[in-house]
Amino acid sequence: MEELTLAGRKFVGISQSLTANQDDYIIGHMRRAGVLDVLVASKGKKFTQEQEAEELLTAILLSGRTQQILAGCLTEEGKAWTREEADRNATCFAAITDEKEKAQMRTAIVGFVIGFFSSGERSQESSPKSSSPNGRGRRTKSAAQSTSGTSRN
Repeated sequence: MEELTLAGRKFVGISQSLTANQDDYIIGHMRRAGVLDVLVASKGKKFTQEQEAEELLTAILLSGRTQQILAGCLTEEGKAWTREEADRNATCFAAITDEKEKAQMRTAIVGFVIGFFSSGERSQESSPKSSSPNGRGRRTKSAAQSTSGTSRN
């Protein structure tokens, strides 16, 4: 687990066991930042890991969601992660002016995002054809509604 000190406070990085709330917060902000689009596009372009990291960082920086994603991935030492704390931390992170801390945040966010998707567990959302109890599993961005009663594979 990675540890960071930002704005005089100590934070720990995400572990493999996230709450559904924290998972949703991170995924939602990454989707809005275009991270999934970059990951899908990079598969067809045979990016090196470094090129993929550069593309991810660029998408995140341009989206304006850097601090929210980072706040989703970090928990202040001794506190429980909540959306309210994450939003408060994101505001705090956005106000950081120290060059070293800004560089730490950029490095950490790319590591968290790559780690988040490279674990394989979270790399694909549920298929609309999967057996979801209510028939409404989360879809990948490219998943489309079936237009007929049959499917072809």
